[in-house]
Amino acid sequence: MASTSAPAKKPASSSTVPAIKTPCRIHSTAVIADKVQITGPHAVEIGENAVLQPHVKLRAEGGKIIIGKNTTVAEKAIIGFAAGQGEGDIVIGDYVHIDAGTRIEASRIGDGSSIEVNSVIGKGAVVGKDCKVTALNVVNEGEELPDFTVVFCDGQRRIDQTMKDHAEIRTAKRLGQERTVALLQRLIPNVASKWL
Repeated sequence: MASTSAPAKKPASSSTVPAIKTPCRIHSTAVIADKVQITGPHAVEIGENAVLQPHVKLRAEGGKIIIGKNTTVAEKAIIGFAAGQGEGDIVIGDYVHIDAGTRIEASRIGDGSSIEVNSVIGKGAVVGKDCKVTALNVVNEGEELPDFTVVFCDGQRRIDQTMKDHAEIRTAKRLGQERTVALLQRLIPNVASKWL
């Protein structure tokens, strides 16, 4: 009967490079769910009452990422660039809602904007304040959307005149976002401390 021996273990390599921890500045009221991924050497700033739901990916390989106050980022959204795929800072304003499955490579998303399910905001794009990109739509690389733009139905654009002309509607929308944030803060276990 032949004897079998356990395979020899390789000695630990002295050339193993430790993973770089992403420098993060996270407000004490922000909520970061378990299974959120934050990668890259550039800084990530997450504002007051911001909520990152499970499986969100923040890729700070190409530049800094800033997420404003009372902003929600839903499941499987990706913000930033994979290594070697682009560069530049990304600023997400206050009271922004980024829905599930979206991909954000924009330079800026303005305050109060909504980016709906599986939409793509291309590299270097600028989305103005109180804009809405409806589900499955694309804002092209380098494109600039004026404030109050709605992108709908296979890329058509229009200005939301009601939102533009009525400050009380914008105020009500922000109040609704604050209530959504408050609910998510109660429902989602916060593991933000692991990133500090």
